Amino acid sequence: MTEAAIHSTYYEIQPDDPWWPSASYGIPVANIQCRVVDKQGRDCPGWVKGESWVSGAGVATGYHGDEERTAEKFVVWQQRRWYRTGDVASYRPDGILYFFGRADNQVKIRGHRVELGEVEGALSRLPQVENAVAVVLSGATRKLAAALLAHQPLDLAASKQLA
Repeated sequence: MTEAAIHSTYYEIQPDDPWWPSASYGIPVANIQCRVVDKQGRDCPGWVKGESWVSGAGVATGYHGDEERTAEKFVVWQQRRWYRTGDVASYRPDGILYFFGRADNQVKIRGHRVELGEVEGALSRLPQVENAVAVVLSGATRKLAAALLAHQPLDLAASKQLA
């Protein structure tokens, strides 16, 4: 996450590690704390999926010039500032944190964060478009693709409304 200046967790893979259906985030590094919480912000017990929160040294204080998003993503709990990552995670009973994906439609394409809903919204604002859906195509490189239901042919390259 770019909201932290350093990695916030680590996990050393062992040759005899079992295969897990998710990626191991591991445990927090020094001066970092992690939580997995439910929709009410309560800690989830082991194996229960929730949103990953991160706090501590190196975690940003907010988004420059975006007070609304800062208030949504950076929260205070028990006198500590936490970043709500939007990642779905769970703890194993031994304290290892596992990542399962995103709680929203945010994806990464060539290192850039893309909100699929924003792409769909921009396409749907075109007057000819009735509906749009954005997806990620996997292959040698991940690519962004969209399917549109339009009332007439489109020239997306010429559309200034997408900018």
